[in-house]
Amino acid sequence: MPKKRNKDNINTTISIRWVDKKEMRKYARLIKTTKTGKNYESDAEVFFKILDNYKRTSPLPGNNDGKPTSTYPSKNRDESQPRS
Repeated sequence: MPKKRNKDNINTTISIRWVDKKEMRKYARLIKTTKTGKNYESDAEVFFKILDNYKRTSPLPGNNDGKPTSTYPSKNRDESQPRS
């Protein structure tokens, strides 16, 4: 069962394979070069762009009516809604 969501957190962690993360990082754009090195877009920024493109090119599955779904089954309540 997932941990309770902290209201102050705007980010979460997701679990992806390292090979996929390395592939995703290839698409990070250079932001600026500093005296200590090059700064690239964050993983969150790259993921947002990938998800935005996916949303524009792929229809929603017909089984969820546009509502978020949970990856965990639940007996007690609909876990697709974030906890408050």
